[in-house]
Amino acid sequence: MTLYILLLVLLFMLAIIDLIVGVSNDAVNFLNSAIGSKVAPVRVVLAIASAGILAGAVFSEGMMEIARSGIFQPSFFSFEKVMIIFLAVMFTDVILLDIYNSYGLPTSTTVSLVFELLGASFFVGLFFLFEQQKPIGEISGILNYQSAITIIGGIFLSVLVSFFASSVIHFFVRATFTFRLKKTIKLFGSVFSGLSLMIITYFLLIKGLKGTSLISKESVQWINENTYLLLLLTFVGWSLLSEVALRFFKINPLKIIVLTGTFALAMAFAGNDLVNFIGIAAAGLSAFELWVAQALPANQFFVGALAGSIATSPWILIISGVIMVITLWTNAKSRKVTETEISLSRQDEGEEKFKANLISRALVASALAMGELWNKVMPAQTLKQVNSRFFQLKKPKNKNSEQTPSFDLLRASVNLVVSSALIAYGTASKLPLSTTFVTFMVAMGTSLADRAWGLESAVYRIAGVMQVIGGWLLTALFAFLGSAAIATFLYFTNEIGILILTFICGFLLVRSHLLFNKKEEKAKKENETFIPATGGGADKNLVKSTRQAIAQQLSIYNNVMDAAFLFLQEGKKSKLEKSFKSIQHSNLSEQKYTGKVIKLIRQTDNIQAASVTHYLQTLDALQNLQQSIKLIGDLCLEHHKNFHPLPDESFKTNVQGLSQTYNLVHIVAANLLKEKQSETTNQEEQIFSKAILLADERIEQELNAIRHKEISNRLATFQIRILLEVKDVFGSYQSFYQAYHKVITKSR
Repeated sequence: MTLYILLLVLLFMLAIIDLIVGVSNDAVNFLNSAIGSKVAPVRVVLAIASAGILAGAVFSEGMMEIARSGIFQPSFFSFEKVMIIFLAVMFTDVILLDIYNSYGLPTSTTVSLVFELLGASFFVGLFFLFEQQKPIGEISGILNYQSAITIIGGIFLSVLVSFFASSVIHFFVRATFTFRLKKTIKLFGSVFSGLSLMIITYFLLIKGLKGTSLISKESVQWINENTYLLLLLTFVGWSLLSEVALRFFKINPLKIIVLTGTFALAMAFAGNDLVNFIGIAAAGLSAFELWVAQALPANQFFVGALAGSIATSPWILIISGVIMVITLWTNAKSRKVTETEISLSRQDEGEEKFKANLISRALVASALAMGELWNKVMPAQTLKQVNSRFFQLKKPKNKNSEQTPSFDLLRASVNLVVSSALIAYGTASKLPLSTTFVTFMVAMGTSLADRAWGLESAVYRIAGVMQVIGGWLLTALFAFLGSAAIATFLYFTNEIGILILTFICGFLLVRSHLLFNKKEEKAKKENETFIPATGGGADKNLVKSTRQAIAQQLSIYNNVMDAAFLFLQEGKKSKLEKSFKSIQHSNLSEQKYTGKVIKLIRQTDNIQAASVTHYLQTLDALQNLQQSIKLIGDLCLEHHKNFHPLPDESFKTNVQGLSQTYNLVHIVAANLLKEKQSETTNQEEQIFSKAILLADERIEQELNAIRHKEISNRLATFQIRILLEVKDVFGSYQSFYQAYHKVITKSR
């Protein structure tokens, strides 16, 4: 018994960790609308969401049977085997969710739980059949196929329903309100608020209460008999309250919807998804209690009673809710996942997190073709009227872009109402819909209806959505295979395997946490150094905020060039391979930072245009420098990988001279970035000119050598390309020096 007590403790420890990583992933589900619309300070939003989580945790009791018997047939398994299944599921879930959190990708905790249970129970059941020497035909009794198909079908059907429902609903809502909310909110705001809050109240407080033991059967019956009366009363009550708030207190009723909806969606999340985090541990506790009561050996007691009605301790639900709230306030990874969804649904243009691909371009092309066909079919006057309803007012300049909402309160309201209704209905029907699938696709549907995916962003946004959905499908695959592998390992290794997996799981979590912090710190430094400060003295801030980042880039380039020259002279590739990785992951992107400077121009009035022009020229020179140096590294490594011969001694001598000249050129450019750099001199300009002339001389010498020496075409091509790129490096250094010196001069 001592062993199983320890295993039960381990299950609950894993459940606590799963709560933490699970909330980190799923916080996006109920935070993105409130945070994206800037309806209130973040602390206020978190406080409201916390209250919703605590309420939802108490109402989640009816979902716990999914973990006990929704996927597999407990009567088929002994207590010993079912504990292996539960441990395999929890180990897999913790590791899988943490990986997704680290990359900032939302995934479905429901999908992971369902497919982990499928994988672990199927393989454990299969091995159990072989062990008992039973016919393979009994494999059909392992899984609850009908329930599993219903659950999986409901999960993936929710993707289509959520997207199309939110698109259609928000199209008509936006067409009614337009983007001129100050005017239309006075006309329709109270009625829309009453209708929205009626839906939220009905699904969460009426249907949600039916799934718990907190309300009597008589009360449920009374609610069923008086449903329409309750709907009417709640609609009238919320409408009147919203009208009073608007007319007498100047409170935007959309804010009431968003804040109430945030509470409701957090409550629906906790009520629907808590089973994903603690359901397995709670099922393990129930199985343990049943086993202790029967006093049979663990391998002889079968846990068929798990399929019955077993109440979950309210204390487990309350403590779980508290842990979820603490995680919500303290875990940085939840912010990372939230950023991903908001970036894909924001109304404004900006830096895109995802790259376009062939499929996203094809989908946009198809949409454009359908749009042209639609324009030909529909009357011109009708199209004109519809388009006028979606006309967006030009936004005033905002000095602090972080305070600019990603979308308005109307879209946030629709997001929350539609998501809450769908998730709460699934919870009341005891269908574990994926809150991630629902809320993400609702957000994408409303952003599409709002025409947020314009020609400048559509290919990137669609590529991002495809990547997220692809991640969901991989979640199912990885969850099934991962839990199957871990269950197999535990089945044959027993206690030793449990110790090994506990150590591995702990190591991966610590490593993931350290790597995430390192990555976030790097991103923070990048933003601090490459985003120029605004306000007074913006020209000086431009120099101050970019000096360090440019110096870091030049240092990376210098390491690669030194390693390349060393390879060309001595054939040593180890240093080149190491330094070349740093330039491949270099954070410099001319397109990326040019976009940031353009954004700065829009937000700042007192920065000189000449300074910005020279700064853009600086970035362009650095980008050219990076490309030339990367090509030199590529050429050298490719030459070595293909076992081609090294250059002869005459070429090595030429390279040595170029290496010395390069060092001098780099020092001149690096000195420009020092705090107390001097004015440019003719001598410094001459260094660049002489370097370029030297490269020309070496190219000419190489051409003469090719004419008069026996040298293979491949080696000749390699040497000429190296010399040409070295010349381009010298030219890029000169362009950088001239452009950035002008930036410094203009800032004085």
